[in-house]
Amino acid sequence: MSVFRKVLIVDDEKPTVELLQRYFSIKGFEALGAFGGQDSLMMIKLEKPEVVILDLMMPDMDGYEVLRHIRSNPEMANTPVLMLTANASLDGPDKAAAAGADGYMTKPVRFPELMAELERIYRARNG
Repeated sequence: MSVFRKVLIVDDEKPTVELLQRYFSIKGFEALGAFGGQDSLMMIKLEKPEVVILDLMMPDMDGYEVLRHIRSNPEMANTPVLMLTANASLDGPDKAAAAGADGYMTKPVRFPELMAELERIYRARNG
């Protein structure tokens, strides 16, 4: 399976970050966590993850604002981003794609679907 190996999980809910970090670590990934938008932007610059799993609703800045920062910074602009949200709105996937997200999923996380989506994003980015 061709997938990313270094993942940054961004969510203001610590249990969500910890759950995903444990899952990815068990699967052999380097799994990093950030608990908000500002924290995530610093982590992306420092750690250069291969993919970012980004929550949409966070108190300091929402996922769309974080995504705008990522896409406007030449150092991070090409980093793949998967939006992960509890907000299951019908226009969510279209809005996320228009903002520059590579994928969109709703919570609760279903690990087989999450891995399939990451593999799809990887293939789309790497041929």
